[in-house]
Parts: sequence; structure tokens; C-alpha cells
Amino acid sequence: MANIIVIEDHPPVLKLLSALCQAEGHDVMAFDNGRAGLDAIRELAPDVALVDRRLGDVDGLDVVREARTASPSTRFVMVSACAETRDIVTAIKRGACDYVTKPFEPEEIQNAVQRALTEPHEPPPPPRQKLVIICPKKAA
Repeated sequence: MANIIVIEDHPPVLKLLSALCQAEGHDVMAFDNGRAGLDAIRELAPDVALVDRRLGDVDGLDVVREARTASPSTRFVMVSACAETRDIVTAIKRGACDYVTKPFEPEEIQNAVQRALTEPHEPPPPPRQKLVIICPKKAA
């Protein structure tokens, strides 16, 4: 059994995602907006977070990026109606371990959660730092 946070701004989908995870025996906390969900991830460090790509108050990609920094052990599954390759690649680069497109079959969500819980987890890379080299002016 895992602790899962679901962040989805469309109530019927939020209810469905929560029910699918609960049916597998997981403890679920559901949030209908990105900011509240992000705060919960920071505080609770769940095992898995299912995050909608387009939330009403924030971009789901930003939620994943910020939450992964705050909770490196959490695995993120992006759920979206957008199936564009660019969005999928961006989600993976920002820290999602999987991407499920809407409409989805229940098994797709259950399988994505199972993969998130069982596949090896790589910690996020360290933040990039800029290297500034200051050269003294040559004497004339």
C-alpha cells in the first residue's frame, strides 16, 4: 500500500483517479488545484503523485518540477488530454516517470502507479549553476 496524492481540477476525473488508486489498496489524498496539491507534496512526501497537465491555477509541469525538488523520493505520473510529443518529453524532463493520456482505461492508471512504485528511482539532478569567470583588465 502506498501514499498517493492526486491533483486534478476536473471533479469527475479527480474522483475516478482517486477511486482507482483506492481500489488497489492505496491511501489517497485528492486536491482540485495545483497549489494545494503542491503544498501537500512538500509536507507529506507521498510515494506517488498523479498530476493533471493543465490545472486551472498552475501548470502541472511546474507542479512536477517544483514538487520533485521539494520531495525527491516522490514519483510523478502526468495525466493529460494532450498527447503531443513535446509535452510528453517536457514532462519526463521535469521529473515525471510516466505520462497517461485522457481518455484512459482504468488499467493504464493502475499500471502507471504500479510502475512508479516498482521501477528504480533516480534522484533529481542537482540544480545547474552558472560559472562566471572574471578576467582582470590588462594594464596598458
